[in-house]
Amino acid sequence: MNIWLIQTGEPIPITSDVKRMRTALLAYKLVEKGHKVYWWVSGFDHAKKEWIFKRDGKYHLDEGIEIISMSGIGYRKNISFSRLLDHRLVSLKFSRLANKEQTPDLIVASMPPHDLAYKVSIFAERWNIPLIVDIRDTWPEIFLTVVKSPFKALIKKALWREFYMTRKAMQNADGLIAPTESFLEWGLKHAKRTKSLLDKVFYLGYKKGIKLNEEAARLRFPDLVEFLSDKFIVYYVGTLSQSYHNPSIIIDAAEMLISNSSIHFIISGDGELYEELQKKAKKTANVTMTGWLNHSEMEYILNNSAVGVCPCTKSIDIPTNKVFAYASVGLPIITSFSGELTSLITKNNMGFYYKPKDVNSLVDHIQILFNDHELYHKMSINSKRIYNDIFDAEIIYDDYADHLISTIKYLTSLVSGYNSTSFNCLE
Repeated sequence: MNIWLIQTGEPIPITSDVKRMRTALLAYKLVEKGHKVYWWVSGFDHAKKEWIFKRDGKYHLDEGIEIISMSGIGYRKNISFSRLLDHRLVSLKFSRLANKEQTPDLIVASMPPHDLAYKVSIFAERWNIPLIVDIRDTWPEIFLTVVKSPFKALIKKALWREFYMTRKAMQNADGLIAPTESFLEWGLKHAKRTKSLLDKVFYLGYKKGIKLNEEAARLRFPDLVEFLSDKFIVYYVGTLSQSYHNPSIIIDAAEMLISNSSIHFIISGDGELYEELQKKAKKTANVTMTGWLNHSEMEYILNNSAVGVCPCTKSIDIPTNKVFAYASVGLPIITSFSGELTSLITKNNMGFYYKPKDVNSLVDHIQILFNDHELYHKMSINSKRIYNDIFDAEIIYDDYADHLISTIKYLTSLVSGYNSTSFNCLE
């Protein structure tokens, strides 16, 4: 099969040390099963805010995977007009470039960006190509979370075209994929239909990598390696942005626990808040900021940590990647996100929930895990068990790839007049 994957916001594994995320994991599984993948990307790295490919064109990633790069203008902030303009330019380029390519057997379009998903859906509808939309975030609703209540209705009216594009993308899709049930329900609501065999939830998951050896770790983290083994490490890894991912509360918690010399906080990642957080962290001796890490570096710190934190600044249901990474090494998880994953964490006794911005509650949970060794051990075991049962990316993306191939067969059977009532490849 010839399959197009449309995803412009993930890191592209052009080197072996780049962590493979959802689209890359799916791409390699499809290739493993004998299919050809064309991955349509942006030439701009969303996380690092730097250019990967300066020119539009095709780039060979690996055997069976080709990259088709489209460049916008780039942007410095995640929530900004320049980002919207960048995405709009990329979506227009897709419409022009896609018509020059051989039509695929299936397209999987990630959403966001919603305007690109819309353009992909128009293209798929025109050429009668099966389309799956993979919902990663609730755009454009997410824009309203940064607007004060009195203005939300007005802003929503002003964004009517953006909401239209999201609805149209969902309605044109043959099937919807989502990382949680609530996201799938959101997509079906916009599609104005009930769930079908082609609609399914696949968690984001996490694929374990090879951690740095001790010699390499000492070169990379000369001031950190010495005490990683004998400190209780509270870890955050992710984007450092002004949005709901802002991890500033972790430094506030560190300040409150400065008297406990056994607890140390590590923040890994990069973004628009890096310099501000670094300046704040320098005033607190029990906080280390590592900057951006490759996969093996992140694995090293994960394996030497005690607790993983998923902070957010407001009550929001987002399937954050951090949960899966922390669980992969059996870390108890402290989260302020709402939704399905947090319910799963608390229900399975693998961590705690605290209200957004409630630093006292965050500190209390850290202290409980530090002092109660029996509880810590139970939560660690439960965290690892849940990862092995439902968060392991190897299993998730094998199933995801099989689902896509079954989708092609199912839709082909309908077109050819095959008796679909006995066609159970998606059951």
